[in-house]
Amino acid sequence: MNWANRITLIRIFLIPVIIALMVIVTFENSSLYNGWDQWLTIEGDNFTYSLPISYLIAGILFIIASLTDLLDGFIARRYNQVTTFGKFFDSIADKLLTNTVLIVFACANIIPVWMVVLLIARDFVIDVVRQILATQKVVMAANQLGRVRAAMEMFGMTILFFIGFRMFNGHSLKTGQWDEFGWVNQIIMIPMYLATVLSLAAAGNYIFLNRKTLFDMTVIKKPKLENGQENNEKNK
Repeated sequence: MNWANRITLIRIFLIPVIIALMVIVTFENSSLYNGWDQWLTIEGDNFTYSLPISYLIAGILFIIASLTDLLDGFIARRYNQVTTFGKFFDSIADKLLTNTVLIVFACANIIPVWMVVLLIARDFVIDVVRQILATQKVVMAANQLGRVRAAMEMFGMTILFFIGFRMFNGHSLKTGQWDEFGWVNQIIMIPMYLATVLSLAAAGNYIFLNRKTLFDMTVIKKPKLENGQENNEKNK
């Protein structure tokens, strides 16, 4: 096993650790577990900032896992270590990392459920499109819009490990300065709003660029079988 694949496996192993650290903290009106009730607290003139220690560790591990995504790809290309194993598990690791963290954020009421649904649904649509194109031997290459979307999503998610209305003891569905719909949290959420818009735009762009293949109404013909193969098919 080469180093690119080892780094990919490290990212996969980090995912359950990150999720476990996130779910053992109970915020107000969340359905998670209260397993580690230690917080880093800073008192200000008109605010109190409280960061769960487990979220601090999970956020650091999330940054490390995100950086390994760049590192394993660089090593694989630079030292000609691209493998089928790496291509498959690198994609799996990326989706597991982002989607599981998004789901836990939604359970903790840190980000709205509708945003998580859109982001995960976008991944599902892109996977289906990629599979359809693969059957037609069409490679769907990543474009600049998709790269910007991925970078913005990672940046927005990283921020939410350390800063959010939950860390300022804000309340869900309220509009006070430190609450979910207060101006402070809305500024913090800007990267995630942009990531959601870019996700939808990137998905639409992929579909538009490959529209001729995706919306081809021509009946797919079965491959012509040889005599021996044809007889075997009839006898089944």
